[in-house]
Amino acid sequence: MINQPTYLTYITYLTYLTYLTIRRHLLSLASCYSMPLMKPSLTIIGVGNMGSAFAYGLLIPQPGMAAPQKNKSTKNIDGERPFPGAEQNDTIIQLHLCDGNNEKLKQFPKAKHFTDPKKAIAKSSTVLLAVKPQSARELLQDLSPLLKDKLVISIMAGISIKTLGKLTGSKRIVRAMPNLPATVGLGCTGWCATKAITAADHTMIETIFAAVGTQIELMDESKLDAVTAISGSGPAYFFLLAELLGMKALEEGFTAQQAAVLARATLIGSGVLVANDKRTLTALREAVTSKGGTTEAALASFSANQLDTLINEAVDAAIIRCRKLNQ
Repeated sequence: MINQPTYLTYITYLTYLTYLTIRRHLLSLASCYSMPLMKPSLTIIGVGNMGSAFAYGLLIPQPGMAAPQKNKSTKNIDGERPFPGAEQNDTIIQLHLCDGNNEKLKQFPKAKHFTDPKKAIAKSSTVLLAVKPQSARELLQDLSPLLKDKLVISIMAGISIKTLGKLTGSKRIVRAMPNLPATVGLGCTGWCATKAITAADHTMIETIFAAVGTQIELMDESKLDAVTAISGSGPAYFFLLAELLGMKALEEGFTAQQAAVLARATLIGSGVLVANDKRTLTALREAVTSKGGTTEAALASFSANQLDTLINEAVDAAIIRCRKLNQ
């Protein structure tokens, strides 16, 4: 027979153990609900012009981006990228940057820095390849074991999804073509993905490309050649037109500074007008073209010299070149 004091001590001990167990479970449950959700992670391999553009876009909201602009002073008057040291905001993506040049990495104090791509890739579920195409094969041969289970996004020109699959071992691949205005958060990116991407992947992809401007998803990878020729190379076409207008201004006796102002301001103002006016491009052109006026005379000259044919042939030449690079 158990004496009463010993029995009461045993009951008290069991009660205490039960209390500790329940308390531990309650604390664990509370921590689960109070713990902030983990941010998705992204590693950018290569912090050159385009790699930097994505890093800036994700860390410093710009006009035209989905995220609100907290500090308008981080852009200078010419619409250039923020100066080094500009405010970098917290982002919904945990950003890791990898480059052999530490000076490039120092521009982004809010991101985690790596010079070893293997260590950088190990930290993220998504990898953005922003290196030169000619160095991709050698680089990816060493990295493929680490990439096979990752969402891999490539902005390298001329490397197909099929080739990327062979080089990385991944089935979840995105091939994309951004353009130079992405460096000011106003780019246009066309992208195509494999069928293996998940709904979460799709959200991640859109978040990344929204950070540098507008995006279009393509179901047919071959259309990326036309995207490259139209929007990828397209800024150069507009720059050439502005350049030629500036040269004509010099011929008409304007100073170099005056000619540059006329050409650049016309290009910038036209772009901003297109961005803020709901009318079609045809309607906007017609709004400038008065019957019997100077613009009509200039456009008639363009037509007589078959400007439309020249542009079509130029874009076709870019598409053909792109296809050759893909081979």
